[in-house]
Amino acid sequence: MADQPSDPPAPEPRPPRPKFEFVDATTVRGSDGKSVSVLDAISALPWVDQLCPFMPHQYAINGRSPEWAWYALESMIRLNPESYRAFFRGYPSANKYWDAPDGLRYWRGRFEIDRCEPDSVEPPRRVDAGAKPIKDWEGPPWSPNGSGLYVRDAKGRWRANFGGTELEPCRWCARGTRAT
Repeated sequence: MADQPSDPPAPEPRPPRPKFEFVDATTVRGSDGKSVSVLDAISALPWVDQLCPFMPHQYAINGRSPEWAWYALESMIRLNPESYRAFFRGYPSANKYWDAPDGLRYWRGRFEIDRCEPDSVEPPRRVDAGAKPIKDWEGPPWSPNGSGLYVRDAKGRWRANFGGTELEPCRWCARGTRAT
């Protein structure tokens, strides 16, 4: 009787993600008791430019960033009492924002942390000021309302339609794969 191949070994369990608690406007403390400067964490992240003509910003991806730095900043955004929930443009759910001491606005996306100059876009609409999602948004949620620079394709995806303008779509819009 031939040897049967054995099952591959189970993957090593992933270590738990770093956990931090809020200390003050620029500091979080890890579960190991060490304080971390969030400004140091911000400096350690590999920021990528997103050159969207409607929302220039930068982002750092979770799996491509130093874990300690990404989770330290994510914790500050989530736990800082000065952070706030707000709606941006046509997005249907509120996000959490932190206006940091370095002058930039930070927020958490699904797998990334984003940042921008606060005056580079219109301010998010704060939930604590009564903001609600805008139900009759004209166009994709990331575009200014009624810009007319996007059209839906047969599959319902928004496609950049910047013809006749000086605008160039960013990489994301050029792919045209977002359905909303």
